Amino acid sequence: MIDLLQRVGLNKYEAEAYAALLRYGPLTGYELGKRSEVPLSRSYEILERLSTKGLALVQPGDPPRYAAEASEQFLDRTRAATTTTLDALARALAEAGPSAIPEGFWVVRGQAQILAHANTSIARAQRTLALRIAPAQSEFVAEALAQARARGCRTLPPPIDATARAEDDATLLLVIDDREAMVGTLTPADRAQVVVGANRAFVAALGRSLEPRRLVAPAQLAAPATASPEPQPLSWLDWEQHKQRRLLNVQPENRIA
Repeated sequence: MIDLLQRVGLNKYEAEAYAALLRYGPLTGYELGKRSEVPLSRSYEILERLSTKGLALVQPGDPPRYAAEASEQFLDRTRAATTTTLDALARALAEAGPSAIPEGFWVVRGQAQILAHANTSIARAQRTLALRIAPAQSEFVAEALAQARARGCRTLPPPIDATARAEDDATLLLVIDDREAMVGTLTPADRAQVVVGANRAFVAALGRSLEPRRLVAPAQLAAPATASPEPQPLSWLDWEQHKQRRLLNVQPENRIA
């Protein structure tokens, strides 16, 4: 809980103080210093700061006592403030210009960042998307895929590959609208990385690898042929050499002794 409170804007001591007030009820500064990790020398300062932020109620006295604001009110206020901030940020980012992958190839590192990038890319898909992802991580993109299908985006299934290897379970391949693609690994989580790009050849190559088709198993490849192979066409150089040999055989006077 302390970590989550810090993520929504409280510092460590404020989070410790608010959690202690929720856990123990109204406290004086002295009691807070004894029951939490807030230093006793700073306990009243931290409680006053919570009061200023509307996270604590004050009961005047000598010494004053402090009680936590109801957690429901705290969550409602925080949610509203966060939504307002994100809406304003969205408008500012839209005015800054459209986001697009720059020219060239780029690397995204870390499993969490890769999955976040994949979800953002899927959310931008309008026509088609093709995806191959390790089963262990598929749940993290399931919602984005469902939303893409709901808005009419056609999702292509991965190929049925009889030669798939165990390490393929760690890979991620994604092609969006035949205009951008990403490929790489998802494990180990701290060293995972993918390459992303909008290069046409890069996108086309990954797109072909994700086309729904049945690949041939090695056992089928090793099966003996039942018919003799058809003769392969001769290249221009082979044809010319063949013609010269035939002419020498037909005209003995041209042979070299």
